[in-house]
Amino acid sequence: MKTLFFILLTFLVSTTYSQEIVVELATDTQLMPLHLQEIVGAGFNASYIKQLKGVLAFDLEHNGMSQLSDANHSFYTINAKVSEDKKLTVTITSANEEHSKTIEGVDLTGDLSKDRRVIHQIADAIYQDLFDERGIASTRFLYTIKRTLGEKYVSEIWEADYDGQNARPIIQDLAYNISPMYVPAKSGNRPGAFLFVSYKISQPKIFLASLKDGSSRRLISMKGNQLMPAISQQRDKIAFICDVTGNPDLFLQPFDAVVGAMGKPQQIFSSHRSAQGTPAFNPEGTKIAFVSNKDGSPRIYVLDIPPPGASLKDVSARLITKHSRESSAPAWSPDGQKLAYCAMSNGIRQIWIYDFKTKEERALTQGPGNKENPTWSTNSKCLIFNSSDHGACELYLTSLKGNPVKISSGQGEKRFPNWEI
Repeated sequence: MKTLFFILLTFLVSTTYSQEIVVELATDTQLMPLHLQEIVGAGFNASYIKQLKGVLAFDLEHNGMSQLSDANHSFYTINAKVSEDKKLTVTITSANEEHSKTIEGVDLTGDLSKDRRVIHQIADAIYQDLFDERGIASTRFLYTIKRTLGEKYVSEIWEADYDGQNARPIIQDLAYNISPMYVPAKSGNRPGAFLFVSYKISQPKIFLASLKDGSSRRLISMKGNQLMPAISQQRDKIAFICDVTGNPDLFLQPFDAVVGAMGKPQQIFSSHRSAQGTPAFNPEGTKIAFVSNKDGSPRIYVLDIPPPGASLKDVSARLITKHSRESSAPAWSPDGQKLAYCAMSNGIRQIWIYDFKTKEERALTQGPGNKENPTWSTNSKCLIFNSSDHGACELYLTSLKGNPVKISSGQGEKRFPNWEI
């Protein structure tokens, strides 16, 4: 039994870093070319204004829908100027000049950590104008940083803006903490809580914590190792893995965002002498994708969530990853159309995409270094994942149509990113 459990941990928790990553994925549409003019005006020195432009350029290049281009090949031109009273005005103009939108009088402070979030809001306003949906530049993500402390490892939980900047620690309790996951917020609000797994009492247990101050409490009172929590977007169900029955199986816990766990967890999938892992809900909260090695190699399966009291013998799971092998860490896109996951390609773990419409599975990344733990942006156009090699582990941001860019820095191994929805 312990052997199965640690096999599960081996293929679901290990990660690695890459110096060079290549993306090649067929796309349905091309990225929209935009031309970003130099930001002009007064109020700040030229160096600071150049930094502001760099933030906006990054946002427009990494939203999954647009890319920067020269003026002659662009559909829209972005003009920005700073007034003497330190207000930023941005104008979006189409190439044929039939469309124009102006974002006026946005206050800047001269503090880049604050002003870059103002620029993110402007980038999202541009995205909204061009694509009629919310952008991703103002979003954030959780992740862990693993460090060596004396003779033991500790793993802290941090939060950062989507581009890896403005990183802040949330939990630094000298314990080993993994798998942070936002509790989805009500519409129009930011998340205020998250789930994570901690080894602070030796056995891994699931905790519910505050994003404000990191205060936490045990979520589920049950025996056994508890790992890999996932929460439905409706905030009413948590799926997780537990070996309380003698096997790493899939459980479902009714949940309330205020009260916490409601009632007892229900075992919803088990297979003799196999390990289950890394569950992920579909956006409607009616299905779960998860990993199982019940047919030999770990692969991705999907099951309909059974009703309370359903017999395990009446629960069946459908195989998704028929081509890729040694798969793990499925993540369901917010639009429900795709799964991102990890799978072995020529001896290296890469990020793969499964398309529910075409039923095709294909590798998104290539190159050296194991890439794992993908997490989706709110617009289902981008992913963050961790990649490691030669003892280092960093975080990367990629669109489905472009090359990844490293967004983490500093000491420690960064893993388990989770993008807020």
